[in-house]
Amino acid sequence: MMKALLITVLFSLLSLPGISQALNFQALLDSGKAEFKRQLAEQTSNYTKAFGLFTEAVKRQPDNAEARYFLGYTIDRLNASDGSMMHLSKKQLTLKASEQFERVNALQRTYQGEMLLLDPYSKLSSIWGSLAAAYLTQNNPDSAKWAFAEGKKRGGFIEPILEYNRQLLNSCEKNAILVTAGDNITIPAWYLQTIEKFRTDITIVDAGLINAGWYPKYLKNSLHLKMQLSDTEIDTIEYRPWTPKAISIKNPDDSTQVFNWTLKPTYFDQYILKGDRILLDIIQQNLYNRTFYFSGGPDSTYNLFLTDYLIDDGIVSKLILHKNDKTTPTTILSKNLYSYNIDKLDGQEIVKSKDAILALNGFRWTFYGNSYFLYSKGQKAEAKKLLEVMELKFSTRKLPYYTPELQKGVEELKLLIQ
Repeated sequence: MMKALLITVLFSLLSLPGISQALNFQALLDSGKAEFKRQLAEQTSNYTKAFGLFTEAVKRQPDNAEARYFLGYTIDRLNASDGSMMHLSKKQLTLKASEQFERVNALQRTYQGEMLLLDPYSKLSSIWGSLAAAYLTQNNPDSAKWAFAEGKKRGGFIEPILEYNRQLLNSCEKNAILVTAGDNITIPAWYLQTIEKFRTDITIVDAGLINAGWYPKYLKNSLHLKMQLSDTEIDTIEYRPWTPKAISIKNPDDSTQVFNWTLKPTYFDQYILKGDRILLDIIQQNLYNRTFYFSGGPDSTYNLFLTDYLIDDGIVSKLILHKNDKTTPTTILSKNLYSYNIDKLDGQEIVKSKDAILALNGFRWTFYGNSYFLYSKGQKAEAKKLLEVMELKFSTRKLPYYTPELQKGVEELKLLIQ
């Protein structure tokens, strides 16, 4: 009797227009998410079904930020399914995707829904930066400048992300090659070089995009990055089985100088990817006349297992031609550490973007890493001083911690060095 009554009440509730519409909306949103994620896992993706589901969901609830966020992401995937298609981005689809992310930011200053790779501010930078890249590969620099400026006007390229990238670029020596990874580094750096003419002496090489055929050819033919591979070889080179192999690079001006390291498989311990083979060519051709930096931290597959030859130079790692001796009890800190700051930034602009908080915490990570290394070598006073500098420059009143793990690590280190 009670069960029958509950069923009757449930069906009565479902018959109410508002509740029925809300349930239908949630079903559409959930189905759209499931379909979108299924296509992400496919080698050949088709986002048209997800587009239809999210479009209908937005019709049902126009002020739902999460539905618009996913609709914007889906339109962007229809425009360019991945980095290999970035150079084919179209203006009209970029505008349509942008409208959705702009609406998300109008509805929620800090996005609260489920997030994929990027928050709405960063996604605006990404889609307009992709269109700018398409124009650049078409040798249309004026349109590229327009796309970057339009992305800024519509809410992308926010100042906290740009300022982090200014300081990242300024961490590098003149005429360096900076190997980056991820839209929040590469695309804002492109913006700075194109719009602000900031550190145009640096060649940015995105370690992910380099797997796309158009991008290494753009680096070689438009940015004049020295490479031995021909355009045909770039088009046809593929991943291949790989076992650990000794790599030797001779100095063309001094045959007695040879740089050696062991390149291990970069994928599933069995293969080396197309982009890794191209990056290896870039290193081989430029090692002795340009300084290499990496922005991506300790990931050995990303830096071709050059870890033993990288030194911490602030928020970048610098490639050196001899093994990094980490056994010495005396640590020489990078001068870059003391130049980093967030003094010019508005705290409210930082906290509205999860990606900005993540990026700026990169400063904290490098201070913490250097402090811990000082402590491990018995230099407690120096470690304590460096942490104090970090807390003065990057106060939690302005910049929250992105992860509790980093905050916990800092607090534990403080106790150790008291």
